[in-house]
Amino acid sequence: MPTRMHWFGLAAASMLTGAPCQAAETSITAIVGATVIHPDRDLPSAVAANSTVIISGRRIESIGPAGSTAVPAGAARIDGKGKWVVPGLIDSHVHFFQSGNLYTRPDVADFNAWMPYAREVERNKRRLAATFKVWLASGVTSVVDIGGPFWNFEVRDAALKSPAAPRVAVAGPLLSMIDRVKLDLGDPPIIKITSADEARALVRRELERKPDFIKVWFIHQQGDDLAAQEAMVKAAGDAAHAAGVRLAVHATELVVAKASLRAGADFLVHSVEDAAVDEEFLALAKRNRVLYCPTLFVTLGYRYALSNTWRPTEAERRLADPQILAAMNDLEKIPKEKLPERVAKAMSQPVPPKPSAIALQNLRKVWDAGIPVVMGTDAGNIGTLHGPSVFREMEIMTQAGLSPLQVLRTATSNGSKAMGMERDIGTLAAGKLADLVILDADPLADVTNLSRIHRVIKDGKAFAP
Repeated sequence: MPTRMHWFGLAAASMLTGAPCQAAETSITAIVGATVIHPDRDLPSAVAANSTVIISGRRIESIGPAGSTAVPAGAARIDGKGKWVVPGLIDSHVHFFQSGNLYTRPDVADFNAWMPYAREVERNKRRLAATFKVWLASGVTSVVDIGGPFWNFEVRDAALKSPAAPRVAVAGPLLSMIDRVKLDLGDPPIIKITSADEARALVRRELERKPDFIKVWFIHQQGDDLAAQEAMVKAAGDAAHAAGVRLAVHATELVVAKASLRAGADFLVHSVEDAAVDEEFLALAKRNRVLYCPTLFVTLGYRYALSNTWRPTEAERRLADPQILAAMNDLEKIPKEKLPERVAKAMSQPVPPKPSAIALQNLRKVWDAGIPVVMGTDAGNIGTLHGPSVFREMEIMTQAGLSPLQVLRTATSNGSKAMGMERDIGTLAAGKLADLVILDADPLADVTNLSRIHRVIKDGKAFAP
């Protein structure tokens, strides 16, 4: 039986035809007889049973009924009977500088007495190729890294060069209202700004690296001047927009989210979770054509992990980085005197966390208002693992009343908007890049069936999880 990582270097034809030398010479693949799901459409037109998908090189050449769609001679065939085909998934909120384990955010839980943060960061850099692979194994062919150190830009470069990596869009260091000194090892992921001029100066530095987004960490504390903070965000946004770059903002309170929208935010990377969104918020969001990313699981991930009640899902056992899975049990071996105080308290009084009722309510309101919702996990934060965390996130989204088809839309056609690649990915059509997932179960019957992956195809190349 192949090891977990064995599949990543295998080409589609060598796995599927039993004739790797001959198959490697062809650039045409045919998926024959599958049910194709078009998440950008409503039912019943979203479902096309008994279809054939022809892939030529990196792109989809045609999709049509199996009975009338000819398979080119020499094509590598994939039997699609009893299978479902969806576009490659897109996670619109990840952080590669973080691993998902206990040691990745010393500003939240400081384990330096047991595991130096510098060692954790070096591990993450060395393990980048494996992290790319768990994304593909989870059916995720594109991700948005929405903020990290300047070496984030090297992550994007590495993904472009790798034969087994998702597409990566990036933001650089977060422009922040507060310091996070414990994360500063010389290339900080979060940089405090105190004026509009400082905001513009940091944006200029980041624009030299051609970011896909400029990101602001809009933290508003009691006593802060909201108008002055809004002016800094607007300065950052204006500088970004002048260079054709979008503005992403972390804003989890209603007044902060509305200030962000007034300042020009294009992407709200978290839920509004302190109050119900109102008509003013919805009007501002529509005016900006904003993307809204709920990130519903990430807070639960912290609470599970730091109370030692985190347990892997079946998908995480199959697909996550085994190094990170093993580290999730470390609280059982760390000496009590080396535990952060908040962790020791959480372990002594564990409380099963629940998704935020307000966040779920706001997700439904935003969706019903026609504002594009994009699926994002905030992967890399403690307890939210790269790759299979998407299945936790999408299951919670259904608790807001979204159907599996609607959730799939947030992770495909809507997600392509976050990537800035609507013309090339997110839907299945002739001429689009061949990013798709072949499933063993119907994703519209149960959104968790998206984890039942038979093959992942990215850029026309197939991988088996």
